[in-house]
Amino acid sequence: MKRKPKAGFLPLYLLTYDQSTPEMRGVVDRHVCEVAGRLEKCGLELTQAPVCRVKEEFERAVRSFEQADVDLIVTLHAAYSPSLESVDALCGTTLPLLMLDTTYNYEFKPYSYADGMLYNHGIHGVMDLCNLLRRRGRQYEIVAGFFNEENPGFGELCGRVRRFAGACVILHELEHSRVGLVGEPFEGMGDFRVPFDELRDTLGIQTVRYDMADTSYLDAVTQREIDAEYAADSARFDMQIDRATYDFSARVSLAMRKWMEQERLNAFTMNFKAARKGTAFPTMPFAEASLAMSRGVGYAGEGDVLTAAFTGALMSVFPEVSFTEIFCPDWKDGALFLSHMGEYNVALSNPDVRPVMGKKDFVFGDADDPAIVLAPFKPGRVIFLSLNPAPGGRYEIFSAGGSMLYTPNDNRQNYVVSGWFRPDQALPEFLEAYSRAGGMHHAALIYADGDTADTVAALARLMESRGVRNG
Repeated sequence: MKRKPKAGFLPLYLLTYDQSTPEMRGVVDRHVCEVAGRLEKCGLELTQAPVCRVKEEFERAVRSFEQADVDLIVTLHAAYSPSLESVDALCGTTLPLLMLDTTYNYEFKPYSYADGMLYNHGIHGVMDLCNLLRRRGRQYEIVAGFFNEENPGFGELCGRVRRFAGACVILHELEHSRVGLVGEPFEGMGDFRVPFDELRDTLGIQTVRYDMADTSYLDAVTQREIDAEYAADSARFDMQIDRATYDFSARVSLAMRKWMEQERLNAFTMNFKAARKGTAFPTMPFAEASLAMSRGVGYAGEGDVLTAAFTGALMSVFPEVSFTEIFCPDWKDGALFLSHMGEYNVALSNPDVRPVMGKKDFVFGDADDPAIVLAPFKPGRVIFLSLNPAPGGRYEIFSAGGSMLYTPNDNRQNYVVSGWFRPDQALPEFLEAYSRAGGMHHAALIYADGDTADTVAALARLMESRGVRNG
């Protein structure tokens, strides 16, 4: 993870107890402090609110979380807390909500009634609040169990908290995306075509256009910078490219990099048809797209702002992500050929194959031949997923597990962007499910374990609650 998830920690309590049994507060405050410490051990950075009892206190706490720009709210019922005190504040924010359903003691028996009943009945406050949240259509997650190292299952509880918090980080980064766009979205491609103002209003994605007449970034690239880039590329790639073509292409790539840094972009997309001689992009920066993804910058082809933002957001949590596209099925072997014109995360290359940097014959318009980096994807377990526009101004995530394969005797795949994805489902079933879900032809690939799948599933649930913000 690039950064720790930031959580607003909200303890809930009942004013009546402060009035009737004020001696409880010492135990309550200590319990709240201990749970906060355990959340921090789970990897969360906390913004902590005071113990809240009445509406005004909950409203102040939620406002403070929004001002602190947290990724999520984590609640703790320190004892019973009536839902009507907190529900308005929690329904009045779009921050994701995770409710801890836990108590003070691991074991509760009849002989402990007198000592422990008031401290261990917060769970029915959770029930009260969840009922109202559900009735109001407010999305929430819940993690139930004894949130203490004394519980042998504490590690799994902690992992569940951490995985959901990771999903909240991805959502936060998606909703704060700044995506650079060079050219216009590919004419006629409709699946990823969402008006830019709609992307802003629904998901918060900001689209930053490049002025094709502005050559200032291109002019600012020095030969010293190109030489340094050549030295770095020579150390990691098999350089099968003449130096003149390399220098010309590297100048465009470095100009793109300067623009992204200047505009604080976390992702970019370019329609290859926008590359034209005599403009700021006289060639297509294929190499920079592949290198940018290896640095954690999101990317998608053909002017697809949505998928570029999505891959960039995924990279905020997962270290191994790439933009990709399904090209062709191998019905016999139950696999799908993944490729694209010249862009993939070069960090995900098969370690047994040294990536080749060469020249691509560009036959798609009036642009010079660009440099390109090529190698097959490495083998391993993966999740294939896409963020898809859905009815009602909403967005849905489709995800499916599978494996990336490598055929060492097929040397041709070393000279194109390539990889074979075999879904865990039978291939026809996968393709049917993907298209029933409205899966786009642009997608993301994550090299993943079981924890990754849980985070992706949590992210999909979070996306169900997102819609038109100003609608």
